[in-house]
Amino acid sequence: MDIKQKSYLSLHFAVFLFGFTGILGAVIDLPAITLVWWRALITWIGLIPILYLTKELKLPSRKDFLTFFFIGILVAIHWICFYGAIKLSNSSVAMICLATIPVFTTICETLINKNKWNRSDIFIGIAIIPGMLLIVQNISIQFQLGFLVGIIASIFSAIFATLNKKHITKGTSMQITWIELFSVWCFISLFLPFYHYYNPTVAFLPSGDDWIYLIILSVFCTIVAFVLVVKSLQHLSAFSAMLCFNLELVYGILFAALFLQDYKNLNVSFYLGVIVIVSTVIYYPFYNKSKSKLVETQVS
Repeated sequence: MDIKQKSYLSLHFAVFLFGFTGILGAVIDLPAITLVWWRALITWIGLIPILYLTKELKLPSRKDFLTFFFIGILVAIHWICFYGAIKLSNSSVAMICLATIPVFTTICETLINKNKWNRSDIFIGIAIIPGMLLIVQNISIQFQLGFLVGIIASIFSAIFATLNKKHITKGTSMQITWIELFSVWCFISLFLPFYHYYNPTVAFLPSGDDWIYLIILSVFCTIVAFVLVVKSLQHLSAFSAMLCFNLELVYGILFAALFLQDYKNLNVSFYLGVIVIVSTVIYYPFYNKSKSKLVETQVS
């Protein structure tokens, strides 16, 4: 295989690993806030040897450090809401909420970066609404709450993604990720003692199996997957990357059905809504690419 084929294979494997985050969040017997605290701790410590080997173990300026530290707080809220959605409903419901991230990202980029409204992005946003209605109207009230929390997770994901893109030149991907994960851990550390004080019966220390799942989540589904993504993006187009990332939804829902039997708690209408949303999200990069080619043809 040439370098491009190897890069595509690496990216696809990384997205395959990302697909397990939902079911791992479901099987780890810890509250969402505690789960995120452990994941952030294991991950930012695990990144230190990689940063040392790649000679990136250095901090940016104080101003840039504080910028990424603030963005890390948004990451923490996103993760807490995402795993909270899993605990309130199930992995499938939480994963499908991630399909709304491109829509919210368009809104955030318009508001934060003062970009013009993109009609095609608005159209895609409208196109997924029927799928969302099919899902929400045919699940229990508890699952609806999980769906709402999942949507909040997607909103915060869109905000931190927009801010990351705006400041991405102020550090390497590894450095930015390390600072943000450190911020996640610090931010949650402020509130975790109070949470467990008022909820003394909930677990803080992972059990035997939970340690295994946390290590898989932190090392393989975060560190290894991230390194594969960073290396592969150096040789792939934005279209190839976006198309591959969209498959995370497919993997996540398939894994949830296979390993957690989520389908027992969901009906046909839910999966019809999933088909509408996933089809729209996967079609989105094809639409953008064909539109770009049309513009280039008109210009030439």
